[in-house]
Amino acid sequence: MGHFSKALEKMDSGNGTNHEGMYPADNTSLASYKSKGLSGPRNTILDKERLVALSDPWSYCSEQFRSIKTSILYPGHGRDIRTVLVTSAVPGEGKSFVTSNIAATIASSMDNSVLVIDSDMRRPTISDIFALPPEASGLDLYLNHDCSLEDVIYRTQIEKLSVIPAGNIVDNPSELITSSTMTHMLAEVRSRYSDRYVIIDSPPPLFAPETIAVSKHVDGIIIVIRNDRTLKKSVSDMLDKLDRSKVIGVVLNRYNPTFVKDPGYSSYYAKGKHARTLK
Repeated sequence: MGHFSKALEKMDSGNGTNHEGMYPADNTSLASYKSKGLSGPRNTILDKERLVALSDPWSYCSEQFRSIKTSILYPGHGRDIRTVLVTSAVPGEGKSFVTSNIAATIASSMDNSVLVIDSDMRRPTISDIFALPPEASGLDLYLNHDCSLEDVIYRTQIEKLSVIPAGNIVDNPSELITSSTMTHMLAEVRSRYSDRYVIIDSPPPLFAPETIAVSKHVDGIIIVIRNDRTLKKSVSDMLDKLDRSKVIGVVLNRYNPTFVKDPGYSSYYAKGKHARTLK
């Protein structure tokens, strides 16, 4: 537990946002960062278009992410949900979008911090959303024992939210994600802190069998379904491969309920937004 504990302690040692870019969790300086052969952050702007929880907090979409947050923080039947896997039936349904916004919403809470793990080594996306440099070390290197854990945990511009990017696309994603190193890491993150939530972006289990293995080590699963394209059979086949008792929510992406256009709904949230602006 030694090296892992040190990495998490260093991740917690910071005091908020780093507006100059994303650096490893040990607060490595830019000069030291470059000494590792990295050119440093190229893009320090969060993808606000996809992080709607930040760019449009009064929207219907953001309200739904707060609803998901409530389900995670206050689960029923005495459950304790600390680790959540987010996946979908097929690619392109918006799981990374959902993962990022759930994480950002939880991190906005008064007492909770979040660690996002991108376990999709086939189509990694999380690093782009949180503006990590493309040269940043990722989960692939850690699982291959080519670097320490502290080298792949990055603070973001969102206070209390850190990220482990997937790294490069690899030839053996299933072998790496199902390794004992990954299992041990998840267990340590799960047990070490009572105020930390771990959100894992994982590829569709119908295409990536490693997701099934990871799902056995999490407390809850969130399914993302794209309203305008996902087939019911694909969803059914996916659920057959997962533990349905762990499914804590289903997100219907690209769905616009008619009541959102209702003047009463719009007026209610417009007034709330205006009142907050005046404070």
